[in-house]
Amino acid sequence: MVYKCMLLIMAVVTIFCLPLPVRGDDVADLKATFEQAIKALNAGDLDAYLATVHDQELAFGPDSPFAREGKAATRQGLQTLLANHESITRTLINPQFRVIGTTGLAWGHVAANFKPKDGPMHTTFTRYLFTYVKVEGKWLLVASHISRIPTGS
Repeated sequence: MVYKCMLLIMAVVTIFCLPLPVRGDDVADLKATFEQAIKALNAGDLDAYLATVHDQELAFGPDSPFAREGKAATRQGLQTLLANHESITRTLINPQFRVIGTTGLAWGHVAANFKPKDGPMHTTFTRYLFTYVKVEGKWLLVASHISRIPTGS
């Protein structure tokens, strides 16, 4: 009887200590959310982009040493960026995705073509790491870090 009880306890402990399984559709959903966000940014659709962003997002961009905190700050920063450009097109280079429990990661490189309102088109290359959390079945961006890739002289 003690042996059966110990086996039952070990089985229960094992089940509760195992990591949560990652469903294949979690990665697909994360990828779809990320691609939707990039598509919205390329279209200048801030509302569609911000629908993928958590209210308490923390973001480090390539042009400031300081973090941008919160969805309102993200909206303001993107409005300023869009106001100064005729177009901005981001092209993903080798995007990667991983899900660990309820945390999702998207990382890779981007070629961004900027056409300022008062200047010629230029391209920058950046690397990015976006961290998402699954909230009520939906992936939301909670942290991002974007940095320029230095070019040779």
